[in-house]
This record gives sequence, C-alpha cells and structure tokens, in this order.
Amino acid sequence: MTSAFALEDRAAGGPAVRHRTPPAARAAAAVAVVAGAASMCWSGLNHDVRYVLGGMRAAGRGGYGASGTFVHRPLAYRWLLSGLDHLTAGPVALREAWIRLLVVVLTAALAWWLRSGLARRLPRREADAVAAATGLALLFAPPWDFLQPEWVAIWLAVAALAAGLGPRRARWAVPAAGVLTALVVLVKYTTAPTALLPLGALIALDRRRGRWTAAAAALATPAGFALAIAVQPREWRWFNELSALNPGTPLQDGFHARDLGLLVDTVGTEALMNPVVALLPAAVVLLARGAATRRARRAWPLLTGAGVAAVLVALVVQGQWFQYHLAALPVLGAALWGLALARHPHRWTVAATAVLGAATPLLAGRSLSWRSAHASLAFTLVAVVAAAAAGAAAVLGSKTPPRYTTAAALVLALAVPAWPTTPYSYDTRHSTFTALERARTRHELGRWLDGVRERIGSATPVTYLAFGDVGYLLGNPTHCRYPTPDFLQRTRYDRAVTGQVSYRENLRCLDDPRTRYAVLDTFWFPLGQVAPEVAARVRQRFDCAAPVAADPAYHLVICPRR
Repeated sequence: MTSAFALEDRAAGGPAVRHRTPPAARAAAAVAVVAGAASMCWSGLNHDVRYVLGGMRAAGRGGYGASGTFVHRPLAYRWLLSGLDHLTAGPVALREAWIRLLVVVLTAALAWWLRSGLARRLPRREADAVAAATGLALLFAPPWDFLQPEWVAIWLAVAALAAGLGPRRARWAVPAAGVLTALVVLVKYTTAPTALLPLGALIALDRRRGRWTAAAAALATPAGFALAIAVQPREWRWFNELSALNPGTPLQDGFHARDLGLLVDTVGTEALMNPVVALLPAAVVLLARGAATRRARRAWPLLTGAGVAAVLVALVVQGQWFQYHLAALPVLGAALWGLALARHPHRWTVAATAVLGAATPLLAGRSLSWRSAHASLAFTLVAVVAAAAAGAAAVLGSKTPPRYTTAAALVLALAVPAWPTTPYSYDTRHSTFTALERARTRHELGRWLDGVRERIGSATPVTYLAFGDVGYLLGNPTHCRYPTPDFLQRTRYDRAVTGQVSYRENLRCLDDPRTRYAVLDTFWFPLGQVAPEVAARVRQRFDCAAPVAADPAYHLVICPRR
C-alpha cells in the first residue's frame, strides 16, 4: 500500500515524460563517468581505512582472522572490509585501485536497483534523478568519508531502501530490507540513527512495507549482535571498553557550550565542503512549495529535519567532531536536491548549485594559510548563496533552465569532494590532507618501508607501536590481535585505560619472543608520555636507542629486539 503522502507528491510531479538523449550527450556522460572512475581509483584510500585493512592484514599473517583482530571497529564492519580486501592482490596502489573499482561497480548497481524501486512509485524522471544523485554522492564522497563505517552505513541504508522498494512481493522485500537495516546499525553501533533514514523514506513511500521492515530490523539487529558475540566472545568486552578509548564525550560528560561550538563548526565545514548540504534548505523549500496538499507541505520540513537530526545525534554521541561522522548528510542532501530539481526545476536554484560547485573547489584548493586567513569570506559566500537559493525557491516563480543544465550543475556540485586538491576539512581536522597528499605519502613512506622490509625480511614478525597505516604499507606480520596498540597508546591521554582487560592483553604482546623488531612512531606513540609500565616494557624488550633504520620525516624508528 503506497502512502497518501507519496501519492500526493507523485501527483504534484506531473506525468512522466520520456526524452531521447542525444548521442553527443551520451558520449559526454560516458567520458565523464570513465574519467571520474579513473580519478577515484587513483586517489586511493584514507588513513583510517588503511588502519583497518593494515591491521587485519598484519594480524592475519600472524595467525589471527578478522573476527579475532581489534581494529577499533565492530565485527560486521571488519568482515565487510576483509571481504573486499580478499578480492584484491598485488602492490598497495593496485589493491587500493581494485577496492575503489569494486565499490564503483557495486554503487552503480545499487543506484540502478534504487531507481527500479522508485520508478514504481514516482515519475520516471524523479526516480532517475534521485537514484543518480544518490549514487554520485556515494561515489564522490569526501576522501575521509569513503569506506568509513558511517559511509558504509549510509550505503547500506540506501540498499535497505532499494530492497524494500525493489521486489514486487513484500515477503522478499521485507526480510532483505530488515537485514540490511540491521547492518546499518551493526557496522559501528553509533550509526543506529542512520537506520532511521531508510525506514522513514520507506514508510513515506510504502507505509505497509515500511512498518514491516522496521519490525524485521528490530529483530535482526539484536540477532546480529548476538551472532557477533557467538563468533568472537571478545566482541562483548570490546563493545564495553571502546568508550574508554574516547573519553570526555557529551554522552559521558554532558553537552556543554564548547560542544555546541564544535558542533556548529563541524556542520558549517560540512556545508562549505559539500554544496548539496548547503543547499538542503532550498531543496526542502522547493519540495514543500510544490506539494499538492497542506499535509505534504508540512511533512517535507518535518521529515527532513528529523533526518538531519538523526545524523547530528550520531555526531554528538561520539563527540570527536570528525567530518566523516556526517557521511550520511551529503547523501541525504543529494537525494532531496535531485528530487527537487527534477520535480520543480528552477533557474535560480540551479544557478546557485553551479556557483557553489565551481567556487568551492577554488576556495578549498588553496593553501591552509590562505584558507585560514579567508575563512570568514568563504563561509559568508556559502551562506549568502544558500540563503539566496532558499529565498528564490520560496518567492520567485519557477523558470525552467535549459536542458541538461540542471544535471550538469548537480554533478558539478556533487564532484567537489572528489577533486584531487579538496582537503578533508576546510580548516579543522586534517585540513592539509588531500587525495594528492595521500598519494604522495603512500609513495614516499611506502618506498622507505619497502627498504625496511627488504632489510628485515617480509616474513619477520614485528610489534607495531604506530598507527595502522604504517603496518598497512610495511605488511610484516604481527603475533598480536592488537596490531595497532590503541589501548597502550591511549594511556598518554588517560591512565584509566590501564584498568581495562584489553589493555593488559595488549601489553602482553610486547613479551612475545617471536617478535624481532618494534616499529615505533615517536610522534603517535611517545615513550615519554605513555604509561610508565608501557614505556618500561618497550625499553626492556627493544633497543630504540640503536635502531636499524629511522625516518625522521615520518617519526619512525625500527627497534631491534634486545
């Protein structure tokens, strides 16, 4: 049963009109797709994804499977990334390209699946626009978002919506959508609010399927968590101890004025770096203004506000204010903006989309010193354009833009995060990290670690006292289920971590006699700042005063066993 809200807005969208795309436009689109896919495959992966993959590879070579390796992520996420990783082979750059290409293919298939389900409930033009915008938002995700648990969660959320709408028979659609919605939660647990997005959209489009899917997800989620604990009993302990690695969050200490400032900064940066987020209010105004009934006009801002609130709740709960914690927001913005421009094409809002799509990479691609000096100008520009777009959508009459202009403007805006010079954030966390910088790091640090591997032997067991991307590039095995020693490293900030069971288990890894070397990052793991017990154990076991190799640029020393 399709909901009344969906029927009202479908009627407002008008009849579906099929246009034949000229060969020149098809050729241009094909070239753009190939160029975009090649660029994404070249850009590689961010440091957090390398951390997870590197940890599972190093521990895997040391005898631990993905289920028994701690990499700061739940079992469902570890299995998903391990499955992707096992489909690749070869040097680091090639494996990253294969992972990217696999995700491109899977996301293209997902967009097509979503389109087929939406086309049964919306005019074809609107279904095409929503599916295309959603797929491009996933593919052109900011480099820091890509393959993070939050990005995987919104990918699975889109898959849950597609599964709920796609099959003609509800008995197939509901279980599939319920399991996928459960996975949205299980890939990180703090991603639980993201699961509300596909459920809300499904209820709006098909109330009966939406309610049954919510019930199926409510059963599948605890069942999946219980399965994870049955497969790896440590999962329950790690679930309880994870919060000790990130103390001082609003969930633990309450929400204060400082947290409000950080929340505003993080959301403001997301709007600056992703034009579809800045233009979300204009999209809602267009959709509400063009709705056929008063009920639908009220529903658009309420439902969108609830979706945005769900994303922000996950950000606040974690309290680390990383941009990738908002990975669902650009996808939500892209879907609504695509629907708005397909349903109510508006010349001035399309112009605003093009302006931000062109201006944002020019601003974000400048040096950090320039960006910091002109931050007020950049944020003011985005705010003014976004406000003007919302105002134009609310007041001015609709003038249809030239054909293909709307699609070109939307693609330009969605492609901003994929530019090689676009940083992870404008002027906050990792604001110097770009795709170009990540590729340079992979080349420079990887070449030095290749020399280390040749010197000590590729099969020689080591202990990693460094962030996981070092192990990712070195590749030597470790006989420790904590390939990145998070519980030991966190003692530099909070000595209460020493009371955790996983801390003691991690500490015992230093005593393993099979380990021949320690790979120490003196910046990330400063022996003078971690717990005295940890520093003493490292100095007793390894001679870091006489390393076999050192790279001051990356703060790395290779310490032989005493």
